[in-house]
Amino acid sequence: MKKIFTLFLSLCSITLTFAQTTISGNVSDTKKEKLPGANIIIKDTYDGTTTDSIGNFTFTTYETGTQILIVSFIGYENYSDTIKLSATTINLDIVLKEMFNELNAVVISAGAFEASDEKKNTILKPLDIVTTAGAEGDIYGALETLPGASKVGNDDGLYVRGGSDYETKTIIDGMPVNNPYFSTVPDVPSRGRFQPFMFKGTVFSTGGYSAEYGQALSSAVILNTEDMPDFSASGVSIAPIFLGAFHTQKFNKDKTALGGGFNYTNLALFDEVYNPATFEWINSVEAIDGSLFFRQKTSQTGLLKVYFQKESSNFSLRTLDIDSLPQTDDIELGNNYNYFNASWRELLTDKWGVNAGVSYSKNNDDIVVDGFDVGRADETYQAKITFNNEITKKIKIRYGAEYQNQHFEQKAGILNFGIDDDYFGTFVESDIFITNDIAGRIGVRAEYSEALGKFNLAPRVSLAYKTSKNAQISFAYGDFYQTPQPNYLYVAETNPLAYEKATHYILNYQYITNERTFRIEGYYKKYSDLITQDSFNLENFYFDYSNQGYGFAQGIDLFFRDKKTIKYADFWISYSFLDTKRKFSNYPEEVTPTFAAQNILSLVYKHYIPSINTQVGATYRYISGWPYYNPNAEEFLSDISPALHNLAVNASVLTSLWGNFTVFFISWDNVLQLDQIYGYQYSSNGENMIVSQAPIKSTLFFGIFMSILYGDDRRVNDIDIDKSAE
Repeated sequence: MKKIFTLFLSLCSITLTFAQTTISGNVSDTKKEKLPGANIIIKDTYDGTTTDSIGNFTFTTYETGTQILIVSFIGYENYSDTIKLSATTINLDIVLKEMFNELNAVVISAGAFEASDEKKNTILKPLDIVTTAGAEGDIYGALETLPGASKVGNDDGLYVRGGSDYETKTIIDGMPVNNPYFSTVPDVPSRGRFQPFMFKGTVFSTGGYSAEYGQALSSAVILNTEDMPDFSASGVSIAPIFLGAFHTQKFNKDKTALGGGFNYTNLALFDEVYNPATFEWINSVEAIDGSLFFRQKTSQTGLLKVYFQKESSNFSLRTLDIDSLPQTDDIELGNNYNYFNASWRELLTDKWGVNAGVSYSKNNDDIVVDGFDVGRADETYQAKITFNNEITKKIKIRYGAEYQNQHFEQKAGILNFGIDDDYFGTFVESDIFITNDIAGRIGVRAEYSEALGKFNLAPRVSLAYKTSKNAQISFAYGDFYQTPQPNYLYVAETNPLAYEKATHYILNYQYITNERTFRIEGYYKKYSDLITQDSFNLENFYFDYSNQGYGFAQGIDLFFRDKKTIKYADFWISYSFLDTKRKFSNYPEEVTPTFAAQNILSLVYKHYIPSINTQVGATYRYISGWPYYNPNAEEFLSDISPALHNLAVNASVLTSLWGNFTVFFISWDNVLQLDQIYGYQYSSNGENMIVSQAPIKSTLFFGIFMSILYGDDRRVNDIDIDKSAE
């Protein structure tokens, strides 16, 4: 009997030793989507399995007691749980949280227009700009083909979502730029001063932009200059109206680069061929400009960038005097412009970075109208520093401060008006990624203007939710302030002014892949404290101004870009609907302003033809018309100009001359020869009228660009030209 009892105990022991526990269940993510191929294992053992195609799993183990179960899946945080194994069946429902990944995370995008997928922020690369028909290689000309933006008549400046041109600011390497357009006079069109190939790309914010930037009620055009050039090279540009050349040299083991260039423009030949309809040239435009740049790697992560540009131009013309027809006015303009920008960035630690910069600009316009001096000038010094801190992978903070000293002058014959302003700004802003799919940006900006003697505080908030792999919705809210224009500040001593203000509300949806973009955005913008013209001050002989203005702008922008459907083609379609009214300046009531068109449509198409190494393009623009002032009308600004249609085409032939990459280009604006009418100008008594229109109905332009490489860098020319074009 004792032997039998001993055998029984042994068998029980063996049975318990080899008792099995079955572990089964399923693995899904927080969206309840099943995860096939997830790994399940008991820690420090070989027992485990992977989930099947619908996220289910089952396996057995002979382990006993308390164990740790680990579940892992690429792109998700590891899951671990303590379980007790006791020869039973265990059922588990396991939920994995998605691992934070900046490349796949939602992007704060409301108001910051994006047309490409390169870090979700660059909308137009330099090649996009120079190959867009009708843009004529001008940054702002290309931006006008995007929703929300428009140019008005012959005026320079970019008008965005019902905002005036002064409400858009250009920012280069973090520093605001005064006078980004070449100087001109009314009814003579102008273009941007800066060449597109200076920059990595162009970020166009149509509203709701970062707290890092201020002094812009409507929009910010953010330009960041190129870093270290890829190779040493020279280039020349030749056309009937201009000549240009540049050289870039790398040395010091590619840690240093120095370069520069010049351009000479003379429109005499152009004016012989094309006679302007709205004025008569006395002396054609003649201009020369030069630039220098320097790049220095200060460490493995640090880079110093310095840029300097100097320009000089002059012209004179004769135009009709609307109040004294058939008399004319002779206008002379001479411009001198200097711009300097130096910036430095460095990664201080794995978590801390710094960006610092200084800039200087001076613009002087000598303007004489029939011997009467109405010249103007401005000079600006700026300094800015910004720190970046990655607190965690999901929380990043930026803060910084800037200072500007600005001086403005305006002449009126023997009178000379001047104003100085010391401006201080500071901001703090944080990007918070709750998950890969939900993110927010919260910031606040504070500003002080000595000319106004006033502070402001501007909160800004953005939220984004990723609805699928390539789609998301975003919302943005913010307050934006701007110091009144100098021409109001000159005469504001007896009636102190305050900041103008705009509050933005923006909601957008976008779908972006590497080759397609779709975006729809609705917005509402409320204006307050706009400058209005009050009664005429007889004692001092000028108008008094106050902050009694107000208004709104609301609308919808649509954008679609496609690089996939048609082989070798890239095209985009943009449409804007705008409803806006405002009371400001000398407006007696709240009306749609003269710079606001209700409907704008742009179609841009580019096609590369490999067999002949040529890219062709076309741009069609439709603008429904702008309000204009007719003193004979019963209602103020009730007349609308005719709708504007314009078709521009261009072509670029890519080839090689003497082993150097060469481009022959040609562009033709207003191919259909349609009248480009912007409205009508009336005399103050309403008896005389002239047509506001493009000075030249249609233009044809052509030229040559050649890039000359040196030494080993000549190997670039051995690459297929169609690859270079891409």
